[in-house]
Amino acid sequence: MVVLEDFTLTQAGVDIPAEGPAACCPRCGRAGIEQSSEKGPIFVHSQLSEILGDGMRTEPQDCCVLPSPTRSA
Repeated sequence: MVVLEDFTLTQAGVDIPAEGPAACCPRCGRAGIEQSSEKGPIFVHSQLSEILGDGMRTEPQDCCVLPSPTRSA
């Protein structure tokens, strides 16, 4: 079963089970969930979730790539 989860319909501060708290995207202002990816931090606005026999796979459908935090020397 494949499910599209649209986090833009969620109010900031609402805790989404297995995802975390919804917040406003610092890049575009829409609601979503902050996550990390191999590209760096992203803000996911919607994702596809698929339940498999050995777990669950999620794939962002609409997201903003956030700037990587800089380290102070």
